[in-house]
Amino acid sequence: MNENYSTLAYLNNVYQNLKPALSFKAKNKKEWREWRGKLKDKLFELLGDFPQSKFSLNERILEKEEEEEYFREKVVFESEPGVLVPTYILIPKKIKLPGRAIIALHGHIKGGKRSVAGVYKDEEERKKTKEINGDYGLQLVRKGYIVAAPDQRCFGEREEPKADEEGGNCFRSSMNALLLGKTMIGMRVWDVMRCIDYLQERKDISKDKIGCLGLSGGGTTTLFTSALDERIKVVVVSGYFCSFKASIFDLHHCSCNYIPHILKYAEMFDIAGLIAPRPLLIESGTKDPIFPTQATQKAYKKLGIIYELLGELNKLNIDVFEGEHRFSGNKAFAWFKKWL
Repeated sequence: MNENYSTLAYLNNVYQNLKPALSFKAKNKKEWREWRGKLKDKLFELLGDFPQSKFSLNERILEKEEEEEYFREKVVFESEPGVLVPTYILIPKKIKLPGRAIIALHGHIKGGKRSVAGVYKDEEERKKTKEINGDYGLQLVRKGYIVAAPDQRCFGEREEPKADEEGGNCFRSSMNALLLGKTMIGMRVWDVMRCIDYLQERKDISKDKIGCLGLSGGGTTTLFTSALDERIKVVVVSGYFCSFKASIFDLHHCSCNYIPHILKYAEMFDIAGLIAPRPLLIESGTKDPIFPTQATQKAYKKLGIIYELLGELNKLNIDVFEGEHRFSGNKAFAWFKKWL
């Protein structure tokens, strides 16, 4: 007799028998609006303890540098009292102001905002960034966009001193957050929301022309922030969108990816559906080992049902490219040009 002692097998069986309470089932726009309101409220709850008030950003410019094609400012603002978010602002020289802005979010790369902005500590950092085509902030400013590249919590200048000894950049912070009723995704989303507040205060940026782009962990924050904050008008998610089951559930991932109870209510394509009807582009590498493209494309079809119901299928697209876990850009720049 073969006994099965596996806890993972048990949890997989639990998943197979789940009936998520807020999965998309709307048949018309009225039902869509009702579903959208309920899931959005639940998502705020599950991401955990967002601050109840917005305090002063206390923003200040720490550095100003001039490059051949653009200016680079290093700005710091407070997303919560005492929570500092160092951010590069890249401003093209040859654009008419106020300009279009894109928040460019880095993934799990130690350089954080440096990598996105093409500002490298050393040759190893430059090499690792180039391997994933991760300097998309630099690429965007050269195409005429004002770019905001913040350090996400636990990376860049926000990396904890003993991160490598404690299970990686995110582990201890993510686990402690759960003990306090918070999640790492929720805290990162809040930082981006406050970044939007800051951008909308600047006179050189059009308040209603703000997009968001992120790779990997940056794609995570891009998807969840865009689902909750409609001030983001155009979205590109690279190397993240899939199903929770085929990626976060079935494969090893960083602790910062986990949201308690999320699967009781929705799958990832439901969360992405909160972005509709705004323009959304998905990037998926055919050899991505942690967000399998077959599952991504299945999830994309389910997401398409929502856009189709709204008559906005032209605002959803996917770039399936030959490659691994990296930024493509094959369609992304044209996507921003078209919609932003």
